[in-house]
Amino acid sequence: MACSRSAVAGESSENTKNDIETHETMQNGQAPLIDTDSEEIHLDDVLSQLKVGPFQWRMLLLAGGGYLAVCSEIMVFVFLSEPVTKEWSLTRMTFAMLPFVSGITGIIGSFTFGIISDRYGRQKPFIIATAIVAVFGLISAFSPTFWFLVLIRSLVSLGNGGLEAVDFVLLLECLPRRNRGSFMVVITFCGALGAVLAGGLAWWLLPTYGWRTFVGACSIPSFLVFICRFFISYESPRYLFVSGRKKEALHVLSTIARQNKTSMPKGEIICPPSQERGKLLELFKAPVLKRTIFSSLVWFFQSTGYWGVTIYLPEYMGSLGINPYFNMFTVFIGELPGLCLAMILIEPHMLGRIKCLRFFSIGTIITLVLFAFINLDFLKAVCVIVVYFFMVPIYSILNTYTSEVYPTDIRSIAMAWVKSVISVPGLITPFVGASILSSNISWLYPIVWACCFALQFLCTFGFSTETAGKDLRDSKIVAQKPSRLPTTQF
Repeated sequence: MACSRSAVAGESSENTKNDIETHETMQNGQAPLIDTDSEEIHLDDVLSQLKVGPFQWRMLLLAGGGYLAVCSEIMVFVFLSEPVTKEWSLTRMTFAMLPFVSGITGIIGSFTFGIISDRYGRQKPFIIATAIVAVFGLISAFSPTFWFLVLIRSLVSLGNGGLEAVDFVLLLECLPRRNRGSFMVVITFCGALGAVLAGGLAWWLLPTYGWRTFVGACSIPSFLVFICRFFISYESPRYLFVSGRKKEALHVLSTIARQNKTSMPKGEIICPPSQERGKLLELFKAPVLKRTIFSSLVWFFQSTGYWGVTIYLPEYMGSLGINPYFNMFTVFIGELPGLCLAMILIEPHMLGRIKCLRFFSIGTIITLVLFAFINLDFLKAVCVIVVYFFMVPIYSILNTYTSEVYPTDIRSIAMAWVKSVISVPGLITPFVGASILSSNISWLYPIVWACCFALQFLCTFGFSTETAGKDLRDSKIVAQKPSRLPTTQF
């Protein structure tokens, strides 16, 4: 009996102590810690149980619109070479300074906004970058001199670099694991629509209204995204957990549940905070060093091949007697079915990320070789459409894989790094392309860039981690599952 009274007294004392601790925790504005017997649940499982619904579609509208704006602005260079060169009597090498300087500022923008994103959140750098693209994109239409145009377009590229570093990450971190692949391809699909928009505007506006009207029209998407941002302003819940802002993260998860009309699962969220966020040097340390090296090589050869084919393609097709603006418009249309195919093949029950990447790389190589040696102009025009059918989806696969393979605490800086890597070819391909076009060997232009894709294909064998259908990592540190984590219960 004495033992019983003692046990009751001890239990009562322990309960009182726990009540006091819980009350104090609530007073500090924090959710109470969960008892060690509580069920633990990973953040990916939480997002999967909340499912895809209106919340994700709104975020897709924002991220997809952002990438559409980026790609429509990037394509401006492709259509400016002829009219700008004629207006200011420039040589090809002088005009090449426009994409060269813009490439440098794009690198600066990627790193700057990538670091800010990993340290301070995804939303603020997204809106700042969008504003930069919108404002300076419009101003560039009124450039009085070529060098003023170079200056203003370099600022547009600064914003583009920032958007590319943040855009995919912002959406990825709100998605259930089974929907990541298809949603990320949809963003690239939106980018392809941006290229189609630029091609259509060039075909419509350039011959009649001039390049200034065309440049001003290409800034419209970024203004629309800037306006949408005031109605869709959610931060990444994964970033909030990793940065230790649990209360805000729970609020976002509650918003997802409410908008998707689902219920919040119970249990401890397994997503420990990380203090080492947004540090570039972490990309070159174990265990992510190998993936950084091979990701950089694959991205580099992809960008070199793509821009090598694209930047002087209107001029090249024009030299063959084919309407360059109409041809580029149809080429960009050809990207869309390729992206739809990638949306299917990228899923884990199909090819997954890595095999899908190799499939489209091989397709690009084969069609570029055919393009080089086909003599009929009509067949060349058709063949170049097929080239883009295979070539452009590679970007969507790489954007998906790179975002998934790096942990949350360095995800944006990793995207910034690869976006900086792909800016380097933009510095050299205008000069290389100009030299190749000066040659009388008609097949040389496509074969040189086919070799780039062959090197890219070989580098994909350095990828050893398939991410399709897997949980996202939140930290580089792989620790054993602890018995008690400073996590939060719904």
